Amino acid sequence: MSSSVLIIGEDPSLIDFDAPDAPPDMSAAKVMEGLEGSRDRLRARGFEAEILLTGEEDALETQVVAALARRDWTVIVIGAGLRVLPPMAQRFEQLMNLLHEQAPAARFAFNSQPDDSDIAALRRL
Repeated sequence: MSSSVLIIGEDPSLIDFDAPDAPPDMSAAKVMEGLEGSRDRLRARGFEAEILLTGEEDALETQVVAALARRDWTVIVIGAGLRVLPPMAQRFEQLMNLLHEQAPAARFAFNSQPDDSDIAALRRL
């Protein structure tokens, strides 16, 4: 069985990149390009890799449980947008508690930007 990586991030189309606490010089397109590049590099190395973009807070549990049901993930990378943007604090707590409950064997990794999600995952593989 090959190792697998789930990259979880906030849907960048829902992020206000003009907000004062948003990362400078970032856009939804740059986020997607970085996440897809990380996913593709992991796949090129032979790993199963998927991206899960979270949406509305009340749908988070449904989205995550569905992704976790697809396979046992070796590593789950949690995107910086969910961890560092102040409006995401409650969602990040909800996500971490859900992952702790639903995927206790998975290792967690944290990226610093979308295009280093593969590097974060490789630290735990």
